[in-house]
Amino acid sequence: MSGTVTLTKAAWEQAGTERYGADKLTWRFRCPCCKTAIAVSEYADAKTAEGVVAFSCIGRYLLAEPRDAFAEEGKGPCNYAGGGFFRLNPIHVSDEDGKLHQLFDFADRPLVVAAEAA
Repeated sequence: MSGTVTLTKAAWEQAGTERYGADKLTWRFRCPCCKTAIAVSEYADAKTAEGVVAFSCIGRYLLAEPRDAFAEEGKGPCNYAGGGFFRLNPIHVSDEDGKLHQLFDFADRPLVVAAEAA
């Protein structure tokens, strides 16, 4: 990942709908550390709080001991959370109140790749 994309919540929701349809449970995001693609339904199944969707890797909630986000070995979900020191989440979404939310990119047709190609 080499960049970030900043957009409004409405533009981000439109991008998600174009990729996956109106049912947000089918939307998929990719962890910037372990590259695991995660559906919103997986967060729901793990009974996570709404604020962790596309912000923290599902490994934090599915596995008793998820692999370290910055370990070079291993496969599968990790323990990365977007609010830490590194803040690798590439998508910055501005909500109606102007608050910026840092999120994972979409798993399919990532916004960062599209922006870099333009």
